[in-house]
Amino acid sequence: MTHDIENYPCHLLKLAVLYTQIMLLALSVLLGLILFGQLSDFTLIFKLNSKVVLTGFMIGVFCVAVDLILMKYLPEKAFYDGGINIRLFSCLSPTQILFVTMLIAFSEELLFRGVIQTHFGILTASIVFIAVHVRYLKNIFLFINVAILSFLLGFVYEYTESLWSVIIIHFIIDYILGIYIHYSYKEGV
Repeated sequence: MTHDIENYPCHLLKLAVLYTQIMLLALSVLLGLILFGQLSDFTLIFKLNSKVVLTGFMIGVFCVAVDLILMKYLPEKAFYDGGINIRLFSCLSPTQILFVTMLIAFSEELLFRGVIQTHFGILTASIVFIAVHVRYLKNIFLFINVAILSFLLGFVYEYTESLWSVIIIHFIIDYILGIYIHYSYKEGV
């Protein structure tokens, strides 16, 4: 059975993304409550200060710049994920992209860095992060890209000792590239 993502209804794709992120959040909270000794230990990963925000912002912008430069010089097939990102971001409004990418950044980083990396290390967190992004495993460039990004996020999390830094990075990457895709491939254009 093949899936023709171009004809997949937008409302179902939006629901799939929403339900997936809600499941990741629920799993994060459940594992967090089990693995962290106390709720106060769980909240320690959320420290916020100017170093955290600045680090997240600068690294996020740097990652987007690198991606945009690579998109300019590499063939389009190097970034092809089966059409899911193009389909999703072309049928979301910019406001919906904002909220979806905030949810994705928060739920994924809470699970991968906040819970898994905190308790099992950067290697385990990165392997799980890469595995969850399964559609990238079919494309060697995307696989390398997501692997490097995962380890980068892990190192930044270790450096800042804050989940907010990697949430900011993840959000900036997803939001800016989502907007870029939206206006590059918008339905009816």
